[in-house]
Amino acid sequence: MTRLIRFGLTGALTTALSYVVFVGLIQLGLFYEFASAASWAVGLVVGFLINRRFTFGIIGAQRRGRDFTLYLGGAVLQLGLGLAGYAVLIGRLRLDPTPAFVLNTMVTATFNFLFLRFVTFRRAG
Repeated sequence: MTRLIRFGLTGALTTALSYVVFVGLIQLGLFYEFASAASWAVGLVVGFLINRRFTFGIIGAQRRGRDFTLYLGGAVLQLGLGLAGYAVLIGRLRLDPTPAFVLNTMVTATFNFLFLRFVTFRRAG
């Protein structure tokens, strides 16, 4: 349960940061696809660093490259899932970006935790 709480705290931080980037870029005139990709990249780096150490308790450089490669692979899958979600929520259903972001985040966060737990950081006790 502690891991899930830590994941939630990490997710809250990275989601807030991603949201600021996402909405800020849309307000600057970027299409939601580009804003989503940019916010994803910011969240990727911050999320990896915090999740590896804080959420899953992995310290040291051992397997860091492997972990990041798996993390990146999961993040690419998550990005595809998120873009598909935005295509439906914003593109088809015409939701505003904020409720679309919230709904999409619920789906992608669930996928992310499961991928990190059972693929990327599966050695964490």
